[in-house]
This record gives sequence, C-alpha cells and structure tokens, in this order.
Amino acid sequence: MRKLCLLQLLLLFGLFTSSHLIAQDSSKAALQISILTCAPGKDVYTAWGHTALRIIDSSKQTDIVYNFGTFDFDTPNFLLEFIKGNLNYFLSADNFQNFILEYQYYGRSIKEQVLVLSDVEKINWQNALLKNLEGNNRYYLYNFITDNCTTRVKHGFYQFANTQVPPSNIKRFRTHVVEAPYQQGIPWIGLGIDVLLGSVSDQAPTALQAGFLPDLFFEQLAAQASYIESTQNYDFTKTVPVQPTDPVYYIIGLIMVYLFVGKWNARWTVIAAKIIDVSLLFIFGLGGLLLVYMSVFSKHTACHNNFNISWIHPFYFIALIFYFIKPIWAGYLGRLFMTATIGLILISYWLPQSFSSSVYLLMGLALVLNYRLMKRGIDAKFN
Repeated sequence: MRKLCLLQLLLLFGLFTSSHLIAQDSSKAALQISILTCAPGKDVYTAWGHTALRIIDSSKQTDIVYNFGTFDFDTPNFLLEFIKGNLNYFLSADNFQNFILEYQYYGRSIKEQVLVLSDVEKINWQNALLKNLEGNNRYYLYNFITDNCTTRVKHGFYQFANTQVPPSNIKRFRTHVVEAPYQQGIPWIGLGIDVLLGSVSDQAPTALQAGFLPDLFFEQLAAQASYIESTQNYDFTKTVPVQPTDPVYYIIGLIMVYLFVGKWNARWTVIAAKIIDVSLLFIFGLGGLLLVYMSVFSKHTACHNNFNISWIHPFYFIALIFYFIKPIWAGYLGRLFMTATIGLILISYWLPQSFSSSVYLLMGLALVLNYRLMKRGIDAKFN
C-alpha cells in the first residue's frame, strides 16, 4: 500500500511538473520581438528617422513599444542643455496602437523586422528592458553618433542575440549625419551641422558603431537574413518626397554680390558693402562662439577637434568693434584672419577632417570679408 501511495504521489507530481513546464514553455514561445524603423519627419529632430523596439506577449495579450528617443521639451534651458550635451533622453513604453497612430498622423512610414531569437534571448531582453524602465535607470545622456535611440536598440540586439556584427563599408560618421537634413529639405541645417562637426566625426566607425542611425541599423539587420523572420511595411506617406537642395548656389550668389558692391564706388553700393561687412562679422563671431564651445567644452564628441576654428571664430567680434572705432586695427586682424584661412585651405588635404564644397565656399566668403577688413585698414591709414 505504501508503494502504491508513493507511486501515485510521484505520478501526480510528474503531471503537475510537466503541465507547469508546458505552461512555462508556451509563455516563452508567446513572445515576439521586432525592430521598428521609422521614416524621417518634418521637424529638425526627426530628420534622421527613429528606431524603436516592439514586444508582443500573446500569453498576457500585450503589445508594447519601447522607445529610447523620448525627451522633454519642458526641460529647463532645453536648447542650452542640448548644446552642452547634458540633455537627458529616456526610455518610455507605450501601446503599439498609440505608437502607430502617432506616426500615421504625421505621415511617417514604419518598417518592421520581426526577429528570430531563442526563447531565452527574448526573455533576457525583455527583462533587461523592464529593469531599464525602473526609476532613474531609464535616463541617459544623448549623443547623436554614439548613444541615441538607434544605438540603444542595436546594443540590446547584439547583447542578447547570438550573432556576430557584419562588416561595414561606411567610411565616416559625418556623411550620414549631414546627409539627412539635406534630403529632408532643410539644407542650411545640414550645412550648419557640417561646420560644427569636428574631425572625430570623420573617423571610420567600427562594425558595431556602423549602425548608429535608423536606416543604417535596418540595413545591418537585413544583411543577417537568418535573424529576420519577416519584414512588414506600414506605409503612411502623405507627401511627395522632398528633393535635396544645396546652399552652394546661394553662397556663390552672395560672394558675387559682395564682390560687386565692394568694387563699385556708388553711394548705395558702399552702404550695401558695409551692411554686409557688419552682418558677416556678427554672424561669423556668433557662429565662432558656438563652434568653439561645441569643439572644446560640449560633451558631443562628434564636434571635437574642429579645424573650422581657423576661419570662423569669436575674434570676429573684436574686429567688429575695431571696424568702427579703430579701422587700422581691423585691417591687422583681417590680415591675420586671412592668413589662417588660406593656411587651412592649403593643408586641408592632409588633415583628418573633410570639408564639403559648401564649407570651402564659406571659407571663400570669409576671405572676401578679410580682404575688406584689410582694405578698410589701409584706407584709414592713408586718410
């Protein structure tokens, strides 16, 4: 009788254990993880697109999107904090329907890549995200090439998926950072970013770093076909794609007008030339302040070691003061500025920083301004 009772207990325990394991296995198998790659939007901060992570848990009937690209516009001194590199982004979680309705409203399409992962990998990744949502764990300092909404998802994938990073043929960070605003029809933003990016952004990313923007990570995943179960497109496009434009023609036009009014001695051209002088001195001085701060003090590493400081710098503010009160000294500064700009152009081929045609033209505009300062100093000396 004792043996029969023991046998019955063992059978009951076996049935309970097996049913518990089956339930546990079905819970694991119920998870589906996919990468959401979102198209660029009209606002500047959306020009590069967006990456998010979707987890469907059919056992709990949940469909959650984890979003590392959340920030608060009401942050005190928002713009200043962003320039300093002190702006906190954070992880948020929302229902997939809410997420997709927002992108549908703004006409931004979404590409979804459903991942092939083991049950253990899915569980570990989900647990890491839930831990990441707790308290201050959700916050991180945003960096647009090394730590952003895409890199956070990318690092999660390579941490929890048993796969190697595919090789990369991307030559430099700069190209892809600058290209996006041009393609979205905001080329002056692209040119400004091009000037602010330092030689660090011209380094070739490692294979892991290469997927630092949404479309780049999408392509990196697509190259690993064995890890993609399926791809689905949610096409919400409302507008005709913007044709890329280039500031080159505007800069050339400004240089030609500047040379014309500077050469002709009619009263109105003299006044026009002086207005351009003063405007450029102020713009180059203000731009120089921003460039020096971003290159030397900001935590945005992509802006460090910027050789553009040779031709756009805060010393233009000193030249602006001397322009009115001591023209001879403005002329000396103009000669110094011209020497530095020409020197940069001559050695630019050997520098670890690349310069676009638009940036070279801005250097040419600076040379015209410097020549005008020199001429003003000479005229003051002999009058």
